[in-house]
Amino acid sequence: MRLRTRYAAAAAFALLIAPVGQSSQWGLAQAPPDEQEVEVVAVGDVTAAQVGEELTVGGRALDVRRIQGSGFQITFLSGFLALIPESHMHLWTGVDPMKRYKGRSLQVTGEIMEENEQLFIGVTDPDQMKVIQRQRRRRR
Repeated sequence: MRLRTRYAAAAAFALLIAPVGQSSQWGLAQAPPDEQEVEVVAVGDVTAAQVGEELTVGGRALDVRRIQGSGFQITFLSGFLALIPESHMHLWTGVDPMKRYKGRSLQVTGEIMEENEQLFIGVTDPDQMKVIQRQRRRRR
């Protein structure tokens, strides 16, 4: 019996100490840090006034086309474009942008640019593009 009470006392002491050690690392009532929430602007809401700004835009990709010598052009519902230059296509190893992005909801982060009154975002790294999974509704 005496041996059991020693282990019980040691276990209770360890449980009392463990939260203190962890709380000094993360703070008393804080959870571990998460990824920062970013503000996503709908592709239809991007205006010429935002040219030159770094934004995260979101929308559904209607079409993905390869433009010879230029790279890939991703067209969104509103007519907004995301352009992947040919010089950066080597970074998309093992990924076919036509299959990966067409018809999907995307979030793209980059600088808003304009040419011939066409607004677009330049994409030079695959990490700038994120496919958003749709929430499926359950039937009752």
